[in-house]
Amino acid sequence: MKKKLLIATHSVFADGIKNAMELVTGEQNSVSTLCAYTNDMTEVETPIKEIIDALCDDEELIVTTDIFGGSVNNEFMKYLSKSNIHLIAGVNLPLLFELIMNLESENTVQMIENAIQNAKEQLQYCNPLIQCSIIEENF
Repeated sequence: MKKKLLIATHSVFADGIKNAMELVTGEQNSVSTLCAYTNDMTEVETPIKEIIDALCDDEELIVTTDIFGGSVNNEFMKYLSKSNIHLIAGVNLPLLFELIMNLESENTVQMIENAIQNAKEQLQYCNPLIQCSIIEENF
C-alpha cells in the first residue's frame, strides 16, 4: 500500500513543522497539512471528511495531530474503524523524521510504534546532563 502522511494541527503549526522537517529532509510529496481554525477553516468536520473520502483503497493515511483529546484529534478518531487510517497524537520533529525515513516499510503498525518510541527518547530534560558534566569536570 502507498502511504501518505498528514500533519493536522490547530492553527498554522502543521505548516510550520512541515517546513522545518523539509529543511532537513527536502521536499516531501507524500506529506500534506491541515491547519485547523485558521481564517480559511472555521470547522474541521468537513475538511477531514473530504480527506478521508479522497483516500483510495490502496492507500494508507498516517495522521499526526498536535494534542491528544483536542478537537482535531477527536475528529480523526471517528474514522479509526477504517483499517487504512492510523492516528498519532503529539507530533514533533523527531517523530516526523522517523516516519519519513521509514515510510516505505511494509509493516505500518510496527513502523509507527518504532517511530513513537524513538521520538519519545528525544524528549530530554537537559539541565541534569549539564550538571553531571560540571560535577565530572570538577574532579
